[in-house]
Amino acid sequence: MRNIYSAGLFLLLGLMVHSPLVSSGEREPVTPGPRARSAYGDSGIMAGLSFPPFSGGDQIAFTLDKLDRLSLDRIRIALDWGDREPVRGRFYWEPLDARMTAAREHHVSVFLTLSSTAPEWALLEPGRDGACLMDEEALKVFLEALLTRYDNIDKIQFGNEWEAGSEGGTTYTDSLSVEKFLVYTNLLYDGVREFSPRTRVVLGGLTRTYPLAEYFLKRGAYPDLSGLTLARGFSETYLKERMDRSGADYEARGIKGNVEYILENARYDILDIHLYDDPENWPAYLSVLPKDRPIIVSEFGGPNSEWEKTDASYQARRMEDYLNAIEALPVSEAYYFKLVDSDASYHRDSGLFDKRLRGKPALSVFSRRLAPEQPEPSPE
Repeated sequence: MRNIYSAGLFLLLGLMVHSPLVSSGEREPVTPGPRARSAYGDSGIMAGLSFPPFSGGDQIAFTLDKLDRLSLDRIRIALDWGDREPVRGRFYWEPLDARMTAAREHHVSVFLTLSSTAPEWALLEPGRDGACLMDEEALKVFLEALLTRYDNIDKIQFGNEWEAGSEGGTTYTDSLSVEKFLVYTNLLYDGVREFSPRTRVVLGGLTRTYPLAEYFLKRGAYPDLSGLTLARGFSETYLKERMDRSGADYEARGIKGNVEYILENARYDILDIHLYDDPENWPAYLSVLPKDRPIIVSEFGGPNSEWEKTDASYQARRMEDYLNAIEALPVSEAYYFKLVDSDASYHRDSGLFDKRLRGKPALSVFSRRLAPEQPEPSPE
């Protein structure tokens, strides 16, 4: 089970040989094209969707249609190395080709999150915390293959909620594991600079584990819970007790030192944080993050499916609060999580559409709050 900070407020949550899709040599920039794009209100913060359905043909068509209707021009999608190179040196690119080609043809910006896992043949003995450790030379070869194949990766990151989760070898809390996470992150940065210099490297996504503890729990206080309507059987006392336990876990696992070690030593362009459930506190969470790099929010939303009300009218009301908070943050982009409800997600009720693909009231709120604008002129 994930650390309770990680995913919600307190859920601290045929084979083919590589063949480039673009010609060798200096690549031309990918132009924005005719697609309009949306900001949140008059904030200038660009809007996108995090992990919308985008795997098969039907999913891609559905998501592209919704992007058109919302005038959105950016998505965040995931990539698992093991799916693309299941056998060493033999690549299976077709599914990702379809996704990247669809994005290119529809002038959609792609933010690619590489899972911090590896194919079985590249795995080393896991860290003492269960973290996935991998063959660094093999990782470099894969990154070169990926970055030279696609010239329309706008942003890329290694790992997701790496500092607090505990699922599938993705947690890096032991000192050796943290050192390896830094190695993998910097290998990605170096590969991008060499093979795809127009791509920006994003560090994160950080959960609120670090900022929640540093801003509130270190001060002997609790975050503002006034905006939450809790599900039956849950109380503020229950949530505060969970925070107390997680605060102790935060100290015992040395999460502060791990996060600050990565922030000080990683090579990256943009810092990424995830924000859920309690928009009343989002400005406080960002206040403890470094100020020397741009910040984006690659996931935000709610409500919390475990302990908060999740009915459609409540979600719509809270959507106003989420967007009010986002518009006031010092960030350049924010990706809503997610487009469609999914039982595979901890925030399974945060979708703009339900599992039968029917629009929810929160969709209307989200749509009304967007301010479509024409894309910037293409570079000459």
